[in-house]
Amino acid sequence: MNELRRYPMILLAAIATSVGTPGEAQIRASERGSVSQTIDGTTITLDYSRPSARGRTLFGEVVPWSSVWTPGANWATTLETDRNVRLNGVDVAAGAYSVWMIPREDRWTMTLNATTEYFHFQMPDSALGAYQIEVVPDRSEHVELLTWGFPTVSGDAAVLEMRWGSTRLPVRVVVEPTRAVVLDAGDRAAFLGDYRMEVVPGLGWPTEAELRVSERADGTLRGWMTFPVHPGDELSFDLIPAGPDRFHAGLYRDGELFNVEPALAFEFEVETVARAVTLRGVEGSAFATGRRTDH
Repeated sequence: MNELRRYPMILLAAIATSVGTPGEAQIRASERGSVSQTIDGTTITLDYSRPSARGRTLFGEVVPWSSVWTPGANWATTLETDRNVRLNGVDVAAGAYSVWMIPREDRWTMTLNATTEYFHFQMPDSALGAYQIEVVPDRSEHVELLTWGFPTVSGDAAVLEMRWGSTRLPVRVVVEPTRAVVLDAGDRAAFLGDYRMEVVPGLGWPTEAELRVSERADGTLRGWMTFPVHPGDELSFDLIPAGPDRFHAGLYRDGELFNVEPALAFEFEVETVARAVTLRGVEGSAFATGRRTDH
């Protein structure tokens, strides 16, 4: 049975409020919009309708707390990515999804559902979503029309955000690099050396570790680190450029990028040479900080 037939009165009401008089038949209360961003070869597209705030109290009233809501109007907002991505630490497979939110005062749940064609009153069971992503809301300057956008893009990462009224909802996006990047010899030299790492207390790991950065004959950078989870173990990995003075741990195989771990990033502080380094998680928190010991 056509799903729309289950909601005939709701559908008629929605048509009545969006069409208006015959002379305004093409005017909608919430016009369609879209935004698309390419991040190191991965393209993410949001397609949605844009309701207006019109002086209303939006969250807690127009959109009740703990209710399921598509962040848009008319038909469900959709998100499509042509390659696998990570959203706020959750791995999301390439594909198209309808987007749903459960707003709360301190934390929202963003659900991606593999079925994309929902009218906005046809709310799916959020527990059946393919992915559930926790997002912390923030305050912002007033935005009259609901807006999705990418305010920052850097290397293999970006921020996707929804804004409406004075609410901002940021989602951290990380993609896997599509190609190996080899730095110029002068740029590589800035990072080569030894670093003494201090691990953030409270993780249950040893408080110190060592990091050594060297280079291979092919010009790629190589990292070696004592593994703080299991003392006595050590890790060897390639450093994959992921933005200015920023690298992920990964592996090259036969000159091709074989694997990359986007959940962790080494961020170096560089003057003429790197003086310090921070190991960060995907959400931005620091796991360890280090100072160079060979200069």
